Amino acid sequence: MRILIVDDDRDARDAFEIILTSQGYEVFSAKNGNEALNLLHHSAVDAVVSDIMMPEMDGFELCRQLKMDNKLNTIPFIFITAT
Repeated sequence: MRILIVDDDRDARDAFEIILTSQGYEVFSAKNGNEALNLLHHSAVDAVVSDIMMPEMDGFELCRQLKMDNKLNTIPFIFITAT
């Protein structure tokens, strides 16, 4: 399974990557919604785990964009937040 982690906090992305790869998942990462959308249009992923509060494009807008795209709208989307 291929999972995209989206978070502007590098330490959080690294922690998720360590945890998920140790469980056998293939992990991609992006630091904001714009970077994530670009990656999603060029790589197949099975799920997105995204922070809510990020610069450039927050997690809510990323989720909206993903769900409006007929090629991406079936990808499960999970929100994470520290607040």
